[in-house]
Amino acid sequence: MLYLVSYAFHIAVSVLFFVLIPFPFLIKGSLLDEPGRFTLLLKIYKRIIWLAHGGVIVAIVSGFFMTTQWLTVWFLFVVLIWLAISAMLGMTAKAVRIILEKLEENHKADDEISKLRLYSFLLMIAILSMFMMKVVLYI
Repeated sequence: MLYLVSYAFHIAVSVLFFVLIPFPFLIKGSLLDEPGRFTLLLKIYKRIIWLAHGGVIVAIVSGFFMTTQWLTVWFLFVVLIWLAISAMLGMTAKAVRIILEKLEENHKADDEISKLRLYSFLLMIAILSMFMMKVVLYI
């Protein structure tokens, strides 16, 4: 029963991370569009990123409950990728916060936007790597 509950939480959180994958592309597209769309995108993703911080904890705990093999190469790679996702998520959240603050004060945020694009891209790569590791286990 614990396995099924953990699996349900794990799947729900993975859907949340799936929503983070298009973020770097949406940033690029919204910068080419109206200025208000970029701000709206950041406000929406600020909430999603906030939820993803809790999702990291839920995914790690539920993953520990679901696994029986603790010292495999696959498990160590998964833990390392979760560390990378956590780091990129934190840096992306900080960049979003700083950009929103600068936009509210009508200051230029070009350096922070380039950092956000880099961090969100690295976050996307880490999330896709995690999804790939889930598939590699069954190949």
